[in-house]
Amino acid sequence: MIGCVALRSGSSGNSTLIRNGDTRLIIDCGINGKTFSNALAEVGESPLDVDGILITHEHSDHVSGLGVVLRRYKLPFYLTEKTLEKILSRLGKFDHNLINIIKPEDKFLIKDQIVNSFQVPHDAVETLAYRFETQRGDITVCTDIGSVSQSTLQKIVNSRLVVLESNYDLQLLRNGPYPRYLKERISNGHGHLSNGECGDTLCHLVQTGTEQIALAHLSQENNHPSIAELTAVQTLSDIQAVEDQDYKLQVAKRHQTSDWMQI
Repeated sequence: MIGCVALRSGSSGNSTLIRNGDTRLIIDCGINGKTFSNALAEVGESPLDVDGILITHEHSDHVSGLGVVLRRYKLPFYLTEKTLEKILSRLGKFDHNLINIIKPEDKFLIKDQIVNSFQVPHDAVETLAYRFETQRGDITVCTDIGSVSQSTLQKIVNSRLVVLESNYDLQLLRNGPYPRYLKERISNGHGHLSNGECGDTLCHLVQTGTEQIALAHLSQENNHPSIAELTAVQTLSDIQAVEDQDYKLQVAKRHQTSDWMQI
């Protein structure tokens, strides 16, 4: 099997599994140890078979369960030095031999999986996205990305499977209860990606070969799965792309495992 499944997605906690044959990698561990093991079991996997954890950035919804998982399963993890400095005191005691420092723009091997990291704009010290090379095409995961520049887009295009943030609906954010400073932080290009921005990005991606899409990291307060999905589908229809014909799309779930996406 070559594919991807979101174990959890959203501000409550994020964790994604990538599988390429016998290699299994986790992106982020923002869920507790019990949820982590149960979610893997629900998709037919085990923490004992995981080959490593890749960290995108230091926010708690991406690393809150990491310390427990490191102690329990002794899994190697990969992150930048700046991100490690931000989270080390929160991890508790663990074997520091599990630490693997990577660069923001890097290409490295975990078992037999080629991984490409690249930096994206977000309000953290050094936020990464990851692209995984497989013999059937690439998988790219961008869960926290404030904006998509042309240079960032070039690092995502030609991926067959993409997990992309669709965090907020602009009108819900504008009319919602958040204070002004928080609304600006979310939408200033270094916070999160709106449904509309996600849709525009997907148009470029579908035109360059993306076939499987997961909308990720939806806000509980400023979005709804049906709104995010409708925005993406309608925006893609502007380029005559038809769901289930030109691409398949799902919304990653907040409190449940999502469906496997395979390539």
